[in-house]
Amino acid sequence: MVEKPKTAVLIQAARKGDRQAFTTLIGFYRQTLYATAMAITHNENNAMDAIQDTVLSMWEKLDSLKKPAYFKSWMTRILINNCCSYIRKEKREVPAEFFEEEEAEESDLDTPLDVRETLSRLSQDDRLLLQLFYFEDLSVREISRILVLTPGTVRMRLTRGRKRFAEQYRAEVRYEKE
Repeated sequence: MVEKPKTAVLIQAARKGDRQAFTTLIGFYRQTLYATAMAITHNENNAMDAIQDTVLSMWEKLDSLKKPAYFKSWMTRILINNCCSYIRKEKREVPAEFFEEEEAEESDLDTPLDVRETLSRLSQDDRLLLQLFYFEDLSVREISRILVLTPGTVRMRLTRGRKRFAEQYRAEVRYEKE
């Protein structure tokens, strides 16, 4: 986890045009950006394009960040918007039957294969909430700010997402035993 004071110092330096400080800051969140983008897009090319657009937007709009403490939430919101743009664009361009299942990435190696497979079968909304809460360690309050939802709505959706995940996981385990 990145220390808040160090993040604040890097943001301050980046606002003054220090590209190395900005690069260091992005380096701290590289894994988070990738995991979140993949959880939303399920497509490496779209995820990488969305990350690239996000980093550029962050550099250009760094002055719009009001509080350095909200950097991760601000960054994640920009990333989610960019990922959704790529998904909408892809839906217009490519029929669903042409999607291929992506291979496991190095960052996914910490997560067991059966968990990743189960997550991939959930809806985009469930996947995103579970990814942000369990893998990115964001609080309900941070997720509510990012997704512009009330904390109660986030808790309710997390509960439902957990239930759907458990049902899907149990169904897959039963299927494998047969």
